[in-house]
Amino acid sequence: MTSKVLVVGSGVIGLRTARELLRRQIRVSLVSPKHPLHPSTCSMGAGGLWMPFHCDDTRTDRWSFETLSELNSLSSNSSSGDLVEVLPAVAFHRNEDKSSDIPAWATDAKAKSLSFRQLHIDDLYEESKSRK
Repeated sequence: MTSKVLVVGSGVIGLRTARELLRRQIRVSLVSPKHPLHPSTCSMGAGGLWMPFHCDDTRTDRWSFETLSELNSLSSNSSSGDLVEVLPAVAFHRNEDKSSDIPAWATDAKAKSLSFRQLHIDDLYEESKSRK
């Protein structure tokens, strides 16, 4: 087991990586030229996208749902609610047959908070007309 890890950067990815390592009781050394809240860092107002990506590793779904569960917990926690906001997920497709492209994770009850939808460009056009 690794006894100490160097994390370079205090942006969203660096801080999240350091936090996870600490949670696993691994010592962390964080090096960054700027404080995480310094106005020059892009992470001060940056966002992130959670979505499992196609991967042949069988652990991907478990990792994805662990992360989603943690994000949902942070978004509903009043002390950290400003840090995470869960928004509906939309996938856009060029082909008409959207059903064949639905990712397995999108139909899982654990991902219900995402309100996942798939749209074809025609669907998007129709929705935009109805909102005018």
